[in-house]
Amino acid sequence: MSREALGWPAPKAHLEPFDALERHSIQEMEPPEHTRLRNLVDRAFVSRQDEKLAPRIAARKFADFIMRGYAKVRRAEPRDDLIGQLLIAESEDERLSEDELVGTCILLLNAGHEATVNAIGNAVRTILDRGLDPRTLFADPIATAAAVEEPLRLDPLLHLFTRYALEDVEASGVSLRTGDRIGLLPGAANRDPERFPDPDAFAPGRDPNPHLTFGAGLHFCVGAPLVRLEMAVALPILFERLPRRRLAERPRCRDAFHFHGLEALRVAWG
Repeated sequence: MSREALGWPAPKAHLEPFDALERHSIQEMEPPEHTRLRNLVDRAFVSRQDEKLAPRIAARKFADFIMRGYAKVRRAEPRDDLIGQLLIAESEDERLSEDELVGTCILLLNAGHEATVNAIGNAVRTILDRGLDPRTLFADPIATAAAVEEPLRLDPLLHLFTRYALEDVEASGVSLRTGDRIGLLPGAANRDPERFPDPDAFAPGRDPNPHLTFGAGLHFCVGAPLVRLEMAVALPILFERLPRRRLAERPRCRDAFHFHGLEALRVAWG
C-alpha cells in the first residue's frame, strides 16, 4: 500500500535516515517480506538457547553493539552471540542484506533495552506497592516463572501500538476505511474482566494467563522468552540482596508516548 493510497503526505527530508532504517524494521513489515526476515531472526534466537544466558544475565554482562563497520569486523571474528547468529543466517541462502542486518540489530538493541528496563522496574514497583512477599513469589523456579507473568500483565511494557487499515473492513461491528489508524491498547486488554477474573488483582497462579504484553500473531515479540528469563533471574537476586526493602516515596512513571516505565523508583531497605 503506497503512501498516496493511504492519503499520507510525502516523507520529510530531515527524517530520511530514520525512515531508511524503519523500512527494514520487522515491526513495519508484512508478509511476505516480514515472513522472510522474521524466520532469519527467529533462527538466530532459537540457536542461542536463551536458558544458557542465565549465568551471563546474573553476572551483568551486556550485549555487543553494531552501526556497519562493526558488522564487517564481526564477519571476520565469529562469536557465539546474537550478532554472530544473525551473520550465520546472513551467509545462508535466504541472507540478510546489510541494511536488514543493521536495521534488525538497532531494533533488537532498542527494544531489548527498553523491555528489560521497563519489565524489571515495573515488576519491582508492583511488588513493593502491593506489599507482596518476594520469598513466596520467588520460592522456587516454578513459582518464579508464574510470578513474573502478573507484572507483565498488569504493567505491560508498551501501552500503545498503532496500525493502519489497508482496505475497507468491518471488525466487531466497527467499520474501518482504507487508511484509518487503529490504536491497540494492551494495557486495557490485559485487564479485560471477560478474560481475566478480578483483573486488577495480582494473582501469580492465573491459568490461563493470555495477556497481550508481547503482542500476538505474526508480530509476537521475538524476545519474549528472553525478557521472561531476565526477570526470572534479576528479580530474585535484587530482592535477596536488598532485604526488607520498601518504597521511600510514590513511584513516578515516565511521560512517554507508548513505552510504559518508571521515571523514578526510590526505595529504602535494611
